[in-house]
Amino acid sequence: MTKRRFTLFSSLLCIISVLAVFSGCNKSDRDEDVETISARDYALAHHIFDDAFRQVHRFAMGDTLLNDTSVKQTLDVCLDRRTTSLSDTVAVFPLLLNLNYADKGTPCYDNGTRYGKILASFSGKYLNKGTVISFSFEGYRKDIYDVNGKLFVENEGVNTQGRRYYTVTIKEGLITGPNFNINLDGVFVYEWVSGSSTDTEFEDDVFEITSGSVTGRNSRGSSFTNEITAAYTSAFTCPHFVTGRSAMEVQNLIPRSLNYGNITTCDNILISRRNNTYLEVEIPIMQP
Repeated sequence: MTKRRFTLFSSLLCIISVLAVFSGCNKSDRDEDVETISARDYALAHHIFDDAFRQVHRFAMGDTLLNDTSVKQTLDVCLDRRTTSLSDTVAVFPLLLNLNYADKGTPCYDNGTRYGKILASFSGKYLNKGTVISFSFEGYRKDIYDVNGKLFVENEGVNTQGRRYYTVTIKEGLITGPNFNINLDGVFVYEWVSGSSTDTEFEDDVFEITSGSVTGRNSRGSSFTNEITAAYTSAFTCPHFVTGRSAMEVQNLIPRSLNYGNITTCDNILISRRNNTYLEVEIPIMQP
């Protein structure tokens, strides 16, 4: 009888040990969650759509049809041509800005390479409250990434701090490339915090993305969401966001936070934090 009890007790101990091992492995697997693809893909996609806005902003600020200015803007060597209407002399709205990079593959002023067309339809003057800019893309490629979807920028006027601000909406955004297939939808508030007083300079322009949220799907098909918790800084002196934080949730994984940093250092690095684990994420910079 004693022997049978001992055998039963030993069996129970074995079962408990096995369960503990499996439980420990499951916990360990979850603790070792080091997925950074969602952070990388989101950051790349947002960077590319932010860049498209920057290109149109530069030309809208220097075009006499789109803006009440006398600035004479030099055509970037990477552009095949730029037109703002059929005659290029009459401001009849809606007015179409056509940035045609063709297929030359010539590096632009920022060393980025662009192909195809960015088409931006303006409902009114760029700096007028209520003006909506509707972006579309025809064969457009930034570096090695093909860009599709819609982008809308609405001028909301001047806020209580005396700064112009815009609602920027990405709809059915799609970024594709070798091993990349990123879907993105999002809405952001862009506040023009610096450079608006210098009509002849564009590199000193700085926008803060004070709020915004996105839903998306990464290159492996997993869904994610991301919400800005501390303003992103989009400074035209750097192709990537230089500061800012956001909260990300990824399908079946532990929530994480993304951090572009708190100092204005221009690089393509952000930090993904999951609990007490910090992972460096490199935003791809790939030339053709």
